[in-house]
Amino acid sequence: MNFKNCVVIGAGNAGRPVARLLNHQGKNVTIVDSKKYEEFTEIRKDMLDVLKSEGVNLDLGVDNPDISEYDAIYLAPTIPESAPIYQQIKENDITVITRKTISDLINTIIDMDKIGITGSYGKTTTTTMITHIFKKAGYKVYQCSSMKWNLVSEAIVDDIVRGEYKGADLAILELPHGTLGLLGDLELKLGVITNLHQEHLSEFNGSMQKYVDRKSLILDMCDKLVANIQCADLLTYKREDTIYFDFENNNQDADRNKYSPKYRASYDEGNYVFKVCGDNPMEKTDINIDTVASYNYANLTAAIAVSLEYGISWETIKEGLELFTGVSGRMEHLGTFNGVEAYFDSSCSELSIRQALDFIKDENIIVVFGCVDSTTIRDNQESG
Repeated sequence: MNFKNCVVIGAGNAGRPVARLLNHQGKNVTIVDSKKYEEFTEIRKDMLDVLKSEGVNLDLGVDNPDISEYDAIYLAPTIPESAPIYQQIKENDITVITRKTISDLINTIIDMDKIGITGSYGKTTTTTMITHIFKKAGYKVYQCSSMKWNLVSEAIVDDIVRGEYKGADLAILELPHGTLGLLGDLELKLGVITNLHQEHLSEFNGSMQKYVDRKSLILDMCDKLVANIQCADLLTYKREDTIYFDFENNNQDADRNKYSPKYRASYDEGNYVFKVCGDNPMEKTDINIDTVASYNYANLTAAIAVSLEYGISWETIKEGLELFTGVSGRMEHLGTFNGVEAYFDSSCSELSIRQALDFIKDENIIVVFGCVDSTTIRDNQESG
């Protein structure tokens, strides 16, 4: 990166981690935003305070910044190319910092095999399962997911600043759509798509296609792609070498003739069956996990498929999964109060809510519904 003075336009979810990362690399960084400090939420103020404490210059409440003194610039993805600032960039011959710039920088810093997990649902749980398996296999794993911070891109940068990745020989990264938008040129050994459903469409002008396009960035990021057969027809384009998995309980309409799954699984009355199809077929029934949520068996299928593709033995996979005790906020048992069992689940769509309630469908239940998502205002009707 042949620049010294950099300006980041926009103190939003992309601008903040970019500014912090570049500052950590020794660049002189100023972050500019039209909003004044007091207009940010308390959580965002705290993040801006961290930037300031580490040496990033905050230039807030500025509508028309003078960028002539800088030799590099990063612009928030929400700034249209028709904006006047692009003319300033051209006139001053300023280097534009792109998604590839930031991705390449992180590739250099986290210089190890990386496994990336994206999808609509199940990313965090699948990431957790894979982590348990690879740790059991003897890998020194650096893992980052939304369990650290809601915004994974900021969590990754925070871990870089604090050196959390040092000493690891494998990185396992949850990659939500926002993180893909910023780090869509990471180099992954294995990429995983858990599923694709109508989720977060308000951030894509209601367009499922735009949402899928973002998720499909992972197709070009990874050496090998493992994907749910459910999303095969939805992907922006097809990789002929895609390795499909199929949790049959959720994929009744899957076209298994068109997309032949290598890995198939099903769950019925407490019995989980996993099959490897193809030249070296295998059927296993000796895995069970500590969960009350039936949707976790789809995540389990993805985790096993990834592990087998990386060369982990079945016995190690089994031993690793014995360490899985669930994920906070996913049918999490809070306790029994006045004889009533209480669970917390962070589901926020009709499909995921139905799957969460499947465990207690024959019980008398009280549902307290309300989204506690800290970054997105969701419509209750859209959420089911």
